[in-house]
Amino acid sequence: MSMSPAPTLLAALQGLTDPRCRRGVRHPFAAVLALTFLGLLCRRTDFATIARWAKAHWDALRPALGFTRRYAPHATTLTRVTARYSLAEFQGALCRWLAGLLAHEPVRTAAVDGKTSKQGHDADGDPIHVLNVFAHDARLCLAQWAVGDGKETEPEVLKAHLAELFAAYPSLQVLTGDALFCQRPLARLIVGHGRDYLLAIKDNQPDLLEAARAAFAGARPGTADAGTREKKGASS
Repeated sequence: MSMSPAPTLLAALQGLTDPRCRRGVRHPFAAVLALTFLGLLCRRTDFATIARWAKAHWDALRPALGFTRRYAPHATTLTRVTARYSLAEFQGALCRWLAGLLAHEPVRTAAVDGKTSKQGHDADGDPIHVLNVFAHDARLCLAQWAVGDGKETEPEVLKAHLAELFAAYPSLQVLTGDALFCQRPLARLIVGHGRDYLLAIKDNQPDLLEAARAAFAGARPGTADAGTREKKGASS
């Protein structure tokens, strides 16, 4: 899909494909998605609760989101719509909206970190673990991907989505992360995309930690860009 910026999230959602049959449609597709999205942001964690919340605030929500009916959508309507929409299209729409927000203040740095969701659960009822890419200066989560095989697979998830992340946010130049991400394949891939990284090193990587300490021990302002030999840390 086109990545041209959208002025509002609602405008971005209006470009999504409506999967419903025309017969019996009562509410605009984008409006229903926007209502569900807002309800989740307000910590309404199920469709019945979102429907009650919408009914209580319908006078404000109806014109703002583009609804035309006098009554709010039923929980069944919210369930059916959100069960059939394209998650990939929704993510693309969200990226276009964020691109518009960041057009005048491009994001240069973002942090990658895994978090366990308090509201999202998988089919077994377990909390979903996700990998976030967070731009602290902009106070925005630029991307989020599910991590299904344990926290230790977060670097693999990042590698799988790195190209699309940089394509969506071409101004992004530096990724930061904790020691879990301090791996050579990931570092090479980031550099291969023409970007830089700042990753933590812990005691459980003794050789790498020794090399870093040796390299910085003799560093001076005039030699900050000097290359080093791995593990020994001698200037080259």
